[in-house]
Amino acid sequence: MCLLLIAYRQHPKFPLLLLANRDEFYARPTEPAHPWPNSPITAGRDLQAGGTWLGITPGGRVAAVTNIREPQVPEPEGALSRGEIPVRFLEGEESPAAFAKGLAGQRYRGFNALLFDARLLAGGAAASLVCAGNRHQPFAITAGVHGISNGAPDAPWPKVTHGCRALAELAATLPDSLGQDNFVTPALKLLADHRRAATEQLPDTGVGEALESALSPIFVRITADDAMPDSPLSAGYGTRLSSLVAVDADGGAQFWEQGYTDGLVSGPPQYFQLPAG
Repeated sequence: MCLLLIAYRQHPKFPLLLLANRDEFYARPTEPAHPWPNSPITAGRDLQAGGTWLGITPGGRVAAVTNIREPQVPEPEGALSRGEIPVRFLEGEESPAAFAKGLAGQRYRGFNALLFDARLLAGGAAASLVCAGNRHQPFAITAGVHGISNGAPDAPWPKVTHGCRALAELAATLPDSLGQDNFVTPALKLLADHRRAATEQLPDTGVGEALESALSPIFVRITADDAMPDSPLSAGYGTRLSSLVAVDADGGAQFWEQGYTDGLVSGPPQYFQLPAG
Protein backbone atom coordinates (compact mmCIF):
# COMPACT_ATOMS: atom_id res chain seq x y z
CA MET A 1 0.00 0.00 0.00
CA CYS A 2 1.55 3.26 -1.05
CA LEU A 3 -0.93 5.97 -0.12
CA LEU A 4 -3.31 6.33 2.82
CA LEU A 5 -5.56 9.39 3.11
CA ILE A 6 -7.31 9.65 6.46
CA ALA A 7 -10.17 11.88 7.58
CA TYR A 8 -10.37 11.33 11.34
CA ARG A 9 -13.24 12.85 13.33
CA GLN A 10 -14.11 15.09 10.39
CA HIS A 11 -17.67 13.83 9.87
CA PRO A 12 -20.44 13.64 12.49
CA LYS A 13 -21.41 10.07 11.59
CA PHE A 14 -18.19 8.57 10.24
CA PRO A 15 -15.23 9.23 12.56
CA LEU A 16 -12.94 7.33 10.19
CA LEU A 17 -12.88 7.76 6.43
CA LEU A 18 -9.92 6.06 4.77
CA LEU A 19 -8.95 6.23 1.09
CA ALA A 20 -6.01 4.11 -0.05
CA ASN A 21 -4.07 3.02 -3.12
CA ARG A 22 -1.99 -0.12 -3.18
CA ASP A 23 0.97 0.12 -5.55
CA GLU A 24 2.66 -3.15 -6.42
CA PHE A 25 4.28 -5.15 -9.20
CA TYR A 26 1.62 -6.13 -11.71
CA ALA A 27 2.83 -9.73 -11.67
CA ARG A 28 2.71 -10.22 -7.88
CA PRO A 29 -0.07 -12.74 -7.17
CA THR A 30 -2.97 -11.24 -5.24
CA GLU A 31 -6.48 -12.17 -4.14
CA PRO A 32 -9.06 -9.38 -4.18
CA ALA A 33 -10.88 -8.38 -0.99
CA HIS A 34 -13.01 -11.15 0.54
CA PRO A 35 -13.98 -12.50 3.98
CA TRP A 36 -11.13 -14.75 5.08
CA PRO A 37 -12.06 -18.31 6.09
CA ASN A 38 -11.87 -18.97 9.85
CA SER A 39 -10.96 -15.34 10.51
CA PRO A 40 -12.86 -12.11 11.27
CA ILE A 41 -10.90 -10.30 8.55
CA THR A 42 -12.25 -8.93 5.28
CA ALA A 43 -9.29 -7.95 3.10
CA GLY A 44 -7.32 -8.71 0.01
CA ARG A 45 -4.46 -11.17 0.36
CA ASP A 46 -0.91 -11.10 -0.92
CA LEU A 47 -0.45 -14.64 -2.21
CA GLN A 48 3.33 -14.33 -2.25
CA ALA A 49 3.85 -13.54 1.45
CA GLY A 50 0.38 -14.30 2.82
CA GLY A 51 -0.46 -11.01 4.49
CA THR A 52 -2.51 -7.97 3.53
CA TRP A 53 -2.09 -4.24 2.98
CA LEU A 54 -5.49 -3.17 4.35
CA GLY A 55 -8.28 -4.97 6.16
CA ILE A 56 -11.30 -4.54 8.44
CA THR A 57 -13.24 -6.64 10.94
CA PRO A 58 -16.73 -6.47 12.46
CA GLY A 59 -16.83 -3.94 15.27
CA GLY A 60 -14.70 -1.40 13.47
CA ARG A 61 -11.10 -2.58 13.68
CA VAL A 62 -9.11 -1.35 10.67
CA ALA A 63 -5.44 -1.78 9.81
CA ALA A 64 -3.25 -0.82 6.88
CA VAL A 65 0.46 -0.71 6.13
CA THR A 66 2.75 1.18 3.76
CA ASN A 67 6.41 0.54 3.11
CA ILE A 68 9.09 3.22 3.42
CA ARG A 69 11.11 3.95 0.30
CA GLU A 70 14.74 3.64 1.41
CA PRO A 71 16.70 1.74 -1.26
CA GLN A 72 20.05 2.22 0.48
CA VAL A 73 18.93 0.53 3.72
CA PRO A 74 19.77 -3.20 3.79
CA GLU A 75 17.09 -5.73 4.60
CA PRO A 76 17.27 -7.03 8.19
CA GLU A 77 18.39 -10.60 8.65
CA GLY A 78 15.41 -12.94 8.69
CA ALA A 79 13.06 -10.11 7.71
CA LEU A 80 9.37 -10.63 8.33
CA SER A 81 6.68 -9.65 5.86
CA ARG A 82 5.15 -6.25 6.62
CA GLY A 83 1.83 -7.63 5.42
CA GLU A 84 1.54 -9.72 8.57
CA ILE A 85 1.23 -6.58 10.72
CA PRO A 86 -2.40 -5.77 9.76
CA VAL A 87 -3.32 -9.44 10.05
CA ARG A 88 -1.96 -9.76 13.59
CA PHE A 89 -3.70 -6.59 14.73
CA LEU A 90 -7.05 -7.48 13.16
CA GLU A 91 -7.08 -11.00 14.55
CA GLY A 92 -6.15 -9.81 18.05
CA GLU A 93 -7.80 -7.75 20.77
CA GLU A 94 -5.01 -5.36 21.81
CA SER A 95 -5.58 -1.64 21.64
CA PRO A 96 -3.78 0.16 18.81
CA ALA A 97 -1.29 1.69 21.25
CA ALA A 98 -0.53 -1.60 23.01
CA PHE A 99 -0.12 -3.46 19.73
CA ALA A 100 2.15 -0.74 18.33
CA LYS A 101 4.31 -0.81 21.45
CA GLY A 102 4.80 -4.57 21.16
CA LEU A 103 5.83 -4.63 17.50
CA ALA A 104 9.32 -5.98 16.92
CA GLY A 105 10.14 -3.23 14.45
CA GLN A 106 13.71 -4.34 13.87
CA ARG A 107 12.44 -7.51 12.17
CA TYR A 108 10.80 -5.57 9.32
CA ARG A 109 11.93 -3.35 6.53
CA GLY A 110 10.75 0.24 6.94
CA PHE A 111 7.00 0.62 7.42
CA ASN A 112 4.14 2.78 8.66
CA ALA A 113 1.11 0.97 10.06
CA LEU A 114 -2.29 2.54 10.65
CA LEU A 115 -4.26 0.90 13.51
CA PHE A 116 -7.85 1.78 14.42
CA ASP A 117 -10.37 0.42 16.90
CA ALA A 118 -13.83 2.03 16.92
CA ARG A 119 -14.58 0.57 20.36
CA LEU A 120 -12.22 3.14 21.88
CA LEU A 121 -13.94 6.16 20.35
CA ALA A 122 -16.34 6.82 23.19
CA GLY A 123 -14.12 6.04 26.17
CA GLY A 124 -11.46 8.68 25.69
CA ALA A 125 -8.99 6.76 27.87
CA ALA A 126 -7.06 5.26 24.96
CA ALA A 127 -6.30 6.43 21.45
CA SER A 128 -8.56 4.85 18.85
CA LEU A 129 -6.24 5.68 15.91
CA VAL A 130 -2.48 5.12 16.10
CA CYS A 131 0.34 5.22 13.60
CA ALA A 132 3.03 2.64 14.32
CA GLY A 133 6.34 2.31 12.52
CA ASN A 134 9.99 1.44 12.81
CA ARG A 135 11.36 4.77 11.64
CA HIS A 136 9.47 6.76 14.30
CA GLN A 137 7.85 6.21 17.68
CA PRO A 138 4.17 5.18 17.69
CA PHE A 139 1.83 8.12 18.10
CA ALA A 140 -1.88 8.83 18.36
CA ILE A 141 -3.28 10.54 15.28
CA THR A 142 -5.12 13.76 16.03
CA ALA A 143 -8.45 14.85 14.59
CA GLY A 144 -7.96 16.16 11.07
CA VAL A 145 -7.04 15.01 7.58
CA HIS A 146 -3.74 13.17 7.27
CA GLY A 147 -1.73 11.35 4.64
CA ILE A 148 0.84 8.57 4.70
CA SER A 149 2.78 7.47 1.65
CA ASN A 150 6.24 5.88 1.52
CA GLY A 151 7.96 8.35 3.82
CA ALA A 152 7.25 9.87 7.22
CA PRO A 153 3.57 10.32 8.17
CA ASP A 154 2.23 13.62 6.82
CA ALA A 155 5.47 14.24 4.90
CA PRO A 156 4.59 16.98 2.39
CA TRP A 157 4.97 14.89 -0.72
CA PRO A 158 2.75 16.26 -3.52
CA LYS A 159 0.50 13.19 -3.58
CA VAL A 160 -0.04 13.55 0.18
CA THR A 161 -0.77 17.27 0.22
CA HIS A 162 -3.01 17.14 -2.86
CA GLY A 163 -4.81 14.05 -1.61
CA CYS A 164 -5.42 15.50 1.85
CA ARG A 165 -6.79 18.71 0.41
CA ALA A 166 -9.17 16.82 -1.87
CA LEU A 167 -10.31 14.47 0.90
CA ALA A 168 -11.00 17.40 3.24
CA GLU A 169 -13.22 18.97 0.58
CA LEU A 170 -15.03 15.68 -0.02
CA ALA A 171 -15.58 14.93 3.68
CA ALA A 172 -17.14 18.36 4.17
CA THR A 173 -19.86 17.57 1.61
CA LEU A 174 -20.83 14.06 2.73
CA PRO A 175 -24.32 13.33 4.08
CA ASP A 176 -25.09 10.68 6.72
CA SER A 177 -25.63 7.99 4.10
CA LEU A 178 -22.82 7.10 1.72
CA GLY A 179 -23.50 5.92 -1.80
CA GLN A 180 -22.11 5.65 -5.29
CA ASP A 181 -22.74 9.23 -6.34
CA ASN A 182 -21.87 11.14 -3.17
CA PHE A 183 -18.85 9.12 -2.02
CA VAL A 184 -17.65 6.18 -4.09
CA THR A 185 -17.39 7.89 -7.48
CA PRO A 186 -15.69 11.09 -6.24
CA ALA A 187 -13.38 9.16 -3.89
CA LEU A 188 -12.25 6.81 -6.65
CA LYS A 189 -11.77 9.78 -8.96
CA LEU A 190 -9.53 11.35 -6.33
CA LEU A 191 -7.49 8.15 -6.10
CA ALA A 192 -7.23 7.93 -9.91
CA ASP A 193 -5.36 11.23 -10.22
CA HIS A 194 -2.35 10.42 -12.42
CA ARG A 195 -0.82 13.92 -12.61
CA ARG A 196 2.90 13.95 -11.89
CA ALA A 197 4.47 16.46 -9.54
CA ALA A 198 6.69 19.27 -10.76
CA THR A 199 10.39 18.43 -10.58
CA GLU A 200 11.06 20.98 -7.82
CA GLN A 201 8.38 19.34 -5.63
CA LEU A 202 9.75 15.81 -5.82
CA PRO A 203 11.12 14.12 -2.69
CA ASP A 204 14.60 12.64 -2.83
CA THR A 205 14.43 9.05 -1.63
CA GLY A 206 17.46 7.83 -3.56
CA VAL A 207 15.79 6.31 -6.64
CA GLY A 208 16.66 9.03 -9.15
CA GLU A 209 14.63 11.91 -10.57
CA ALA A 210 12.92 9.93 -13.37
CA LEU A 211 11.58 7.32 -11.00
CA GLU A 212 10.68 9.88 -8.32
CA SER A 213 8.55 11.58 -10.99
CA ALA A 214 6.91 8.33 -12.07
CA LEU A 215 6.05 7.50 -8.45
CA SER A 216 4.79 11.01 -7.62
CA PRO A 217 1.12 10.78 -8.72
CA ILE A 218 -1.67 9.58 -6.48
CA PHE A 219 -2.31 6.88 -9.10
CA VAL A 220 0.94 5.27 -10.26
CA ARG A 221 1.55 3.60 -13.60
CA ILE A 222 5.20 2.81 -14.36
CA THR A 223 6.22 2.27 -17.98
CA ALA A 224 9.45 0.85 -19.33
CA ASP A 225 10.57 4.42 -20.07
CA ASP A 226 10.34 5.33 -16.37
CA ALA A 227 12.64 2.63 -15.04
CA MET A 228 16.12 1.47 -15.90
CA PRO A 229 16.07 -1.54 -18.26
CA ASP A 230 17.54 -3.80 -15.58
CA SER A 231 15.06 -2.62 -12.93
CA PRO A 232 12.25 -5.02 -11.94
CA LEU A 233 9.86 -2.04 -12.20
CA SER A 234 10.29 -2.06 -15.98
CA ALA A 235 8.22 -5.27 -16.11
CA GLY A 236 5.15 -3.39 -14.83
CA TYR A 237 4.40 -1.63 -11.57
CA GLY A 238 1.67 0.67 -10.37
CA THR A 239 -1.63 1.07 -8.58
CA ARG A 240 -3.33 -2.31 -8.38
CA LEU A 241 -6.21 -1.47 -6.04
CA SER A 242 -8.08 1.52 -4.64
CA SER A 243 -9.83 1.00 -1.31
CA LEU A 244 -12.42 3.08 0.55
CA VAL A 245 -13.35 2.49 4.19
CA ALA A 246 -15.99 4.28 6.25
CA VAL A 247 -16.49 3.41 9.91
CA ASP A 248 -19.40 4.84 11.87
CA ALA A 249 -19.37 5.75 15.55
CA ASP A 250 -20.92 2.39 16.54
CA GLY A 251 -18.23 0.41 14.73
CA GLY A 252 -20.20 -0.53 11.64
CA ALA A 253 -17.93 -0.51 8.62
CA GLN A 254 -18.29 -0.20 4.86
CA PHE A 255 -15.53 -1.23 2.50
CA TRP A 256 -15.26 -0.69 -1.26
CA GLU A 257 -12.42 -2.01 -3.43
CA GLN A 258 -11.73 -1.12 -7.06
CA GLY A 259 -9.28 -3.32 -8.93
CA TYR A 260 -7.04 -2.39 -11.86
CA THR A 261 -5.25 -4.50 -14.45
CA ASP A 262 -2.13 -2.92 -15.95
CA GLY A 263 -3.35 0.44 -14.75
CA LEU A 264 -6.86 0.13 -16.22
CA VAL A 265 -10.14 -0.33 -14.34
CA SER A 266 -11.02 -4.00 -13.97
CA GLY A 267 -14.74 -4.52 -13.31
CA PRO A 268 -17.00 -2.66 -10.87
CA PRO A 269 -16.00 -1.97 -7.26
CA GLN A 270 -16.61 -4.68 -4.69
CA TYR A 271 -18.63 -3.73 -1.63
CA PHE A 272 -18.70 -5.17 1.89
CA GLN A 273 -20.69 -4.07 4.91
CA LEU A 274 -19.63 -5.30 8.35
CA PRO A 275 -21.74 -4.99 11.50
CA ALA A 276 -20.94 -3.00 14.60
CA GLY A 277 -19.45 -4.85 17.52
